[in-house]
Amino acid sequence: MTENARRTFLRIVTGIPILGGAVLAASAILRYFKPTMVGGPKGLVAPPDEAGSSIQAVASLSELTQPWDFKEFIYIRKSVEYSSRKIQGAKIPGFVVRVPDEFTDPKDPKSKFVVVQRICPHLGCTFNFVKSPEELSGGYNYKPPAPTHPYFACPCHLSVYDPTRKQEVALQGALPGKVVSGPAPRPPRTMTFDIKDGQILITGTEGGGVG
Repeated sequence: MTENARRTFLRIVTGIPILGGAVLAASAILRYFKPTMVGGPKGLVAPPDEAGSSIQAVASLSELTQPWDFKEFIYIRKSVEYSSRKIQGAKIPGFVVRVPDEFTDPKDPKSKFVVVQRICPHLGCTFNFVKSPEELSGGYNYKPPAPTHPYFACPCHLSVYDPTRKQEVALQGALPGKVVSGPAPRPPRTMTFDIKDGQILITGTEGGGVG
């Protein structure tokens, strides 16, 4: 091996770690600015990261034909995860309840239904849909006024919500599920929905944690 060839070989050998370190540093910088980037450099020109959305059918109208018919369901809420997986899903329990016509707007078919997250705003417990006034009195320390009807009720700290009444919430307006007993600071968080082809479709959820 000539002297020039030996020098060239040594430059290549010593330059490989430097080049590798530069590539790793560039990758770290790119992932700092775009954590969900996949697919190599092409990921830099991909659309901006956005929260995922999911339209999910949770009940059919044929299941909710009579006043106080209800159905419990699990909605998968998707959001950005800052990794190569991009999207993570959270399972949110919910209730859809058909309320009597006297509590609805004849011009709005959606007003026949109350759709809420089944998570108590007090401390995040899972609440129930209670039809029995005796159960409300004995199990939840709430004696409903006559004429009685079902309520949402939390078994943990005995918060009770009236699905036929609304309560003002800051920046949200009037929401169904007025607190009528217990320590809950507000009504249950809501879910947006549409009605299409005989199905109730959840289109999104009110954000926020407990309280």
